[in-house]
Amino acid sequence: MLGKLPSQSQLLHRVLLAVIALLIVGIIPVFLRFHYVITPIFSFSARKCEERILSLTPQGTESILSPTTNRLGVLPKIIHQSWATRDLPTKFEAWSSSCREQNPDWKWVLWTDEDNLNLVKQYCPWLLEYYLQLPSEIYRADLVRNLYMYIYGGIYVDLDTECLRPVDELFKSYNVSTVSYDASVEATSTDNAANERKAFFGRMGTDLDFDHSIPNAWMAATPGHPLFLLPLESVIDRLSRNDANTIPEALTGPVALKEAIDMYGGQYAHPGDLEKHLQSSILNGMLYSQYKMKHRIEILPHWMVFPYSWNYFKPACCIGCEEYDREKCKQLVTTDDKDSFFLTYWSHTWSWEGHNPSSMKNVETKL
Repeated sequence: MLGKLPSQSQLLHRVLLAVIALLIVGIIPVFLRFHYVITPIFSFSARKCEERILSLTPQGTESILSPTTNRLGVLPKIIHQSWATRDLPTKFEAWSSSCREQNPDWKWVLWTDEDNLNLVKQYCPWLLEYYLQLPSEIYRADLVRNLYMYIYGGIYVDLDTECLRPVDELFKSYNVSTVSYDASVEATSTDNAANERKAFFGRMGTDLDFDHSIPNAWMAATPGHPLFLLPLESVIDRLSRNDANTIPEALTGPVALKEAIDMYGGQYAHPGDLEKHLQSSILNGMLYSQYKMKHRIEILPHWMVFPYSWNYFKPACCIGCEEYDREKCKQLVTTDDKDSFFLTYWSHTWSWEGHNPSSMKNVETKL
């Protein structure tokens, strides 16, 4: 025997429920896709990074699987360096080895041009269009080191820099804790050893108004410091206005870095101003959930990081000169009463198009 047929209102009710169910099924994937875009892309605890070979260590090759976003108040023990390929010229290999020898418990990461491109593709896909528009690899190498600092933290060191002593001492003197990379990854998001983020830069020379007085050849930071987003914003703005036809130093290099630091200490000096600005910009998706955490920067005195300034020429420190003498250079520019942690020899191996042939010859010979 057939049951009672549903009334017209019941049929309409069922149809509406079916339509709603279909809409939900269709909307959820769209919502998830949209949520993926608008959620800060540095909520890495929610999704693992792809396993890619990004680093080299003295023991062999290994992967960095996750950015160190869980502990923004400490400085992870990572030394970032960059070169076109994994084959380092002789002097670069020796100077780089000095950094590993002085800091044996720090993870060493050598980023190649290919690694840099993959980094942008994976974590900043919206930046890729502008990244590829940059005139050459030197511009890209300059720009991407801001991502090393923001995403991972640690220290960035140019390959023509010799490490003279363990760097932990430097950060300890500024009350900043250094932790192993593994510890910084595995910590919980609320486990912050300090309540502020810090970025460190070195002064070169004593002329504070010199455009190149804060080189991007050395930088250090706890992860997530918002200053490193300003150079990205500047590049995006200039490329959008077709105003990028300039030297690397001014667009992505040390001159651009000094401009960002001046803005940080001037236009955005009041607490919260920089975050408010970034929230309304294309970089909004880069902000960490802890974006309200305090932050500041330290400009280290010239003898700590850049005791030799290329603005004050010394033949003993000039690797292309007959008078070049590594030990004599160190005696000339470092003193017993002031602690120098690094010495950069300013090899100037880059050119607009690639590498400078004559400078490359200088770094391909032994120390």
